[in-house]
Amino acid sequence: MGKQRITKKQKETIFIYRALSVRIFAFIMLLGGIVGLLFFFRPEVSDVEKRTLTKFPTPTVSSLWDGQFFYDLSLWYSDTYPMRDGLIAVDQKIENAYGITSSTMMVGSRQISDDIPDIEEEKTDDSSEQPQEVEQISAPDSRAMESEIQKQIQQNLYVKDGAAYSLYYYSQAAADTYTAALNKAAAELEGKTNVYSILVPNNSGVMLSEEELEALGGADQQQAIRYYYSLTDGVKTVDTIDTLREHNDEYLYFRTDHHWTQLAAYYVYRNFCEQKGIEPNELSDFQKMTFAPFLGTFYQELQNEDMAKNPDSVDAYIPMATNDMTYWEADGSEVKWHVIQDVSTWNENSLYSCFIAGDKPLVQINNPELNDGSSCVVVKESYGNSFVPFLVDHYQTVYVIDFRYTQNNVMDFVKEHNIQDLIIMNNISIIASEDVSKTIAGLLE
Repeated sequence: MGKQRITKKQKETIFIYRALSVRIFAFIMLLGGIVGLLFFFRPEVSDVEKRTLTKFPTPTVSSLWDGQFFYDLSLWYSDTYPMRDGLIAVDQKIENAYGITSSTMMVGSRQISDDIPDIEEEKTDDSSEQPQEVEQISAPDSRAMESEIQKQIQQNLYVKDGAAYSLYYYSQAAADTYTAALNKAAAELEGKTNVYSILVPNNSGVMLSEEELEALGGADQQQAIRYYYSLTDGVKTVDTIDTLREHNDEYLYFRTDHHWTQLAAYYVYRNFCEQKGIEPNELSDFQKMTFAPFLGTFYQELQNEDMAKNPDSVDAYIPMATNDMTYWEADGSEVKWHVIQDVSTWNENSLYSCFIAGDKPLVQINNPELNDGSSCVVVKESYGNSFVPFLVDHYQTVYVIDFRYTQNNVMDFVKEHNIQDLIIMNNISIIASEDVSKTIAGLLE
């Protein structure tokens, strides 16, 4: 059977379609180039990714000479592309249109978790008592930290009935680095400053059943937190996961976002008060504000229809002593703000930022009702934001340092300000990154 010949009319049709395709492609490339040149319309903050985007680099003689300026310029150009959040959302909708969606699914691939050592065996191992040297880090690369934290929290998700659950994978190297740094800080501050460690579990470790967790894989968060705490020396530890599991029939974690609610933070605050030996305030004593609807980081990542149909709400409890605070940006500029800010008119994916202005390098809250010199420093990532407001009524001064953005050496800051309590509070998944643990350790040098 001979080959079918293409007619002249068919050739002309093919030529027209090819020419049209080339023109459409050229137009899209031209349009993309024009949009890319809109320097004055570039975003500074990503609502989808909940982070500040890369700043335009300042040229210096050294950065121009060694090429670092051009590398930073490239990062700024790609990170602040105009309409980036809208394009991310469109990309997710396209993926959903071509994918298979269901009320229960896994997003991402399983990782390999290190085995969590047995606490009793570890105590008999002399090698575990050897302090680990940690390289000094002057200040973290905030963009790299944000990327690493997003990866730790969102790369392996279990989606069920309109809620996403982040799995946890243990890292022995990260645990060694983190606990060694806390022990070193406690030894250096002994007799002057109390060091507290608060490790917060992911939603999966609290809200899912043992059967589901076993089927999903990953590491046991309860076992991991207990092991972390067992490695501490001179550090006061605060229970989190056991208490939260006792209340897991309550609204402790958002369905569409990776954070815990302030109700969950309140239960841990009560445990902190017990460890410190002070009387906690009753939740009913606080004035409450509620912001809704809230569609957080999980929704922004997945664009899941079940989540959109059942959005979260954010309950926020205003401190009784004061709602005033001051924060400083990375450039040193000072801003007057509120501990609990009214965000009712804000974007629906920004409502968690009602707590202490979100993630800032340095926050200071002065309690006008106390004059006893009491003070604390909270070193945290965003999980600490909803915890801090409960501390305001108990200290004359509360300082908050976000390790991702600070230029301060925490130990120097604690000594300079004669701090009474140093509270180091982090989500268990976030510090499972060795890079994150090294950054925190470097700031505690």
